[in-house]
Amino acid sequence: MKKIVALLGLFSAFAFAADAAGHTTDIIPRTVNFLIFAAILWYLVGNKAINFFKQRKEGIASRLQKIEEKLKESKARKEALKAELENSKIKAKEIIEDAKNEAKHLENKIKTQTEEEIALLQKYFEEFKVLEAKKIKKEAIEEFLEETLKDIHISSDEAAKLILKVA
Repeated sequence: MKKIVALLGLFSAFAFAADAAGHTTDIIPRTVNFLIFAAILWYLVGNKAINFFKQRKEGIASRLQKIEEKLKESKARKEALKAELENSKIKAKEIIEDAKNEAKHLENKIKTQTEEEIALLQKYFEEFKVLEAKKIKKEAIEEFLEETLKDIHISSDEAAKLILKVA
């Protein structure tokens, strides 16, 4: 900084010397004034401006870095979610297959149970037919005996006892 002030002092001495030599150009004093003004401005604001722009540059760089980190995180999360989606699709297919297999198993089980119940009902029906046939035969015999024994004046119970003794 001292060099700049010394340089400005030298330029002002040249400016005064040039004016004393009889040259009446206005450019040299204006240039010297501008340089003095720039030096004073630099002396007062220079370091602050440099620091301001450094901090701004660092702030922008840190925000950019944070944005890049968030972008990387979001890409990693996106990939993780894609993998999770694929796993979910695979699990869904497995669940559907399991459900189909379970439905087939239940269908076969119900079919087997129904066939067993039908066979049991058919057996009961056959037994019922046999019992009904015996009942009808018994009723027919009782009716026949009542008609034939009506004239004899014996009750059907007594006639049954007589028949059983004979047989």
